[in-house]
Amino acid sequence: MLDFSFGELAVIGAVALVVLGPERLPKVARTVGDWVGKAQRYVNQVKTDINREMELSELKKLQEEARNAAQTFQSSVEGAVGAVEADLNKTTADLGTAYSAGTDYSWEGSGESWQRQVFPKRYKPGPSVDELAEEIARLKRQLAMPDAHAASRRKYAPRARINRARIRR
Repeated sequence: MLDFSFGELAVIGAVALVVLGPERLPKVARTVGDWVGKAQRYVNQVKTDINREMELSELKKLQEEARNAAQTFQSSVEGAVGAVEADLNKTTADLGTAYSAGTDYSWEGSGESWQRQVFPKRYKPGPSVDELAEEIARLKRQLAMPDAHAASRRKYAPRARINRARIRR
């Protein structure tokens, strides 16, 4: 932006100190710094806006070129498909006239009806969550294990409650 050397800045600072005085110089320096910062932010914002607009115009040009290429490709494919379709129609018409009086090529088992065949499953699914929960409950009853909920209600273990020291006042 502006090209000042260190000596020039020192002279400007000394003149400002003499003119403004030591009480107002920090406040003025802070205000000037804020203005310079705002100016730099504004210049950077303008630069980014210009770059964004340039990129946008380049992208629009690129999009138009891609659209034109896609249209030419589509028209060439449609032309090729039309040619192949015409050849197929001509071939089927030729074959239809040549073999119209041909023999019967029906399937040998055409009199039989189709029956659905069910194949055995290769994979047997495992037990569901409910079945597993029932099995765990059955095993707990069989082993006479206490419920986890009943034990969590107690504050201390049974022996600790008995052996706990009492504080008497």
